[in-house]
Amino acid sequence: MFELLPGVGVALPGDTGTLRFGSDWRTAAGVLAGLGHVRTLPEAPCTHTARWGDVEVTAHADHAGLAAARPGELPLRSVVLSRGGSASGVPGGTPVVLGDIDLFGYPAAEVLEALGDHRPSELEIRPADWRGYLTSVTLHTTPPPAPAGRRARAAAEAAEVERALAELEPLWTTERDQWQLLEAGGGHLPCHRGGDPQTMLMICDEAVARRVTAAMLAAGVEVVPEQL
Repeated sequence: MFELLPGVGVALPGDTGTLRFGSDWRTAAGVLAGLGHVRTLPEAPCTHTARWGDVEVTAHADHAGLAAARPGELPLRSVVLSRGGSASGVPGGTPVVLGDIDLFGYPAAEVLEALGDHRPSELEIRPADWRGYLTSVTLHTTPPPAPAGRRARAAAEAAEVERALAELEPLWTTERDQWQLLEAGGGHLPCHRGGDPQTMLMICDEAVARRVTAAMLAAGVEVVPEQL
């Protein structure tokens, strides 16, 4: 059983331990290795995954200040638990619980109703089909409030995100038919259609990557299931 602990992290099955937000990556990787073989995604060096039963666990380190830190020093910032979009028609085999609610064990509509107004703001839910079962949930750490002296930098970073989105807009507009979304590690990677080998677009900024994926999904870009 996986247990989501908002503000803390994710407790892994049995005596494996807990992926704790803010822990350094060496510690987090050691805990994740208790589930089995840990894979590092070559296109996303801050991301590591492991599988337990029918659940893929993907841990993301905080890449802010990446150039100034060694990978092992990056703190854990979010954990994704997924089981592939094709599994939306059946309940999950491995419990993923928040409180007393098995997020993958009941239809998505019932889960959302049970969470109601008590759904933590750190919890991100992206069901493949609201009429089916959830296939992916993400628990994020809550970043501390930015000191007043950093507000200008935050505004500049937000403006940079908007500029990046403007440059990438053809992916879901004029060049939409040239792209696919490849399921990978609980998320999606833009992939150029028809390439041999496949050519994926690496977006290092997580905020930009999330916005691009959402726009491509909303525009109806084809989703290609992950090959296990």
